[in-house]
Amino acid sequence: MTEKLTGILAVILLFAACTSGTGDKAQTPGDNPEVEARISDLLSDPLDYDTKTVKIEGVISHVCRHSGDKMRVMEEGSDLSIQVMLGDFTGQFDTESEGMRVSLSGTLVTEVTNIDDLHEHGHDDDDHDCSSTLAAIEAMKARGLDANIRTYIALAGYETK
Repeated sequence: MTEKLTGILAVILLFAACTSGTGDKAQTPGDNPEVEARISDLLSDPLDYDTKTVKIEGVISHVCRHSGDKMRVMEEGSDLSIQVMLGDFTGQFDTESEGMRVSLSGTLVTEVTNIDDLHEHGHDDDDHDCSSTLAAIEAMKARGLDANIRTYIALAGYETK
């Protein structure tokens, strides 16, 4: 148990050391640094940005027609897009917003979508806590499972261009 905990702690410390200094930073209220990034950066290394306030620019490629509580923003010059959960901004975008350039900021969120696979492999029997995406990924790797990661931005503010 102690060896396992030490190993997990070592991975977390290594991860923290590798991610310090990622991106251009500017101070925002509450001393939460805002990291400017490209959508391709967020999608290729989502754990480097997990729980950070990110700022991106792109084109609104889709607004949900059913609930209106989410949209997709596409990186210009590529086919890559990221989902943006609108939260308090629900209703401020509609289908007429599609094609508009937008600059937005929000918290990057990652989730393991197949976490149930871990529980099916006896994860409930040990003392490991999957309170973070990284912890869940490590627990899955230890059992020979691949984690499927969902990445999205929880919108905090925006500006149309």
